[in-house]
Amino acid sequence: MKRYFLMLLTSFFSLLQVSITYGLNYGTNITIFDQQFDSNYQSTPTNMGYTGLGIGNEDQETEPGTARGEIWDLEGIFLDGTELSLVGQWDFVNGVNSGGKEYSSGDIFIKTGSSRPAPQSTDYEYVFDVDWLNATYKLYKINSGSFLSVTYRMESNYWRIDTVNSDLTAIASGSFSSLIDNSLGFYGSSNHNVVTGFDLYPILLDLGVNELEFYAHFTLSCGNDELEGHATAAPEPITLILLGLSLIGLGTLSSKKLKK
Repeated sequence: MKRYFLMLLTSFFSLLQVSITYGLNYGTNITIFDQQFDSNYQSTPTNMGYTGLGIGNEDQETEPGTARGEIWDLEGIFLDGTELSLVGQWDFVNGVNSGGKEYSSGDIFIKTGSSRPAPQSTDYEYVFDVDWLNATYKLYKINSGSFLSVTYRMESNYWRIDTVNSDLTAIASGSFSSLIDNSLGFYGSSNHNVVTGFDLYPILLDLGVNELEFYAHFTLSCGNDELEGHATAAPEPITLILLGLSLIGLGTLSSKKLKK
């Protein structure tokens, strides 16, 4: 039995290594491009002037009327199974010092369902409250949260959740990775920052569903740029295999203790 369990653990960690390696592919770009806003903030392809610095469609642009420059550029949201990744030339972890003022990254807001949230909507149901410097997060269910607005752009709300004065329920915690990846095909200089590992799976468990249609939202404290994404999240087969092996391992240990 001991030999069997050791073999099980070896298989588990081998599959875990494959899963981690696979996760670095980031999956599918699920970004809603800025030029898809219409007057009702629906996904009709109309040009609202969101061209910013460069070609628009998020890459090489900022929100209208804001400071232009690559340091503010948010470029994409990716989904791999249930794992979210953010890409930009914006420094997610350290933020930016501009004009003697520090600007930092916000939280990642999640709304479930097929209805897209409008700017300044409080319809978001979950939030990744991110500790950027320590590479960790807590995933909260928003009951009646206090949303912190950005300082400038209406289109970029919301920035962060007020964890001190809000009625929040933590459903998970985790960590994320940050790296530089220049293989994604975005324009500009070579410092494309990636933060990856924001797992939506606890939301699926919380709702008791096998897949989840959702909208994701991220912006910075100044609101110079924002990211929105829309997709359906579902666990990859490797995730289900790992979960099954974990349950088998726990069942084996329990059985062994009972026999003793």
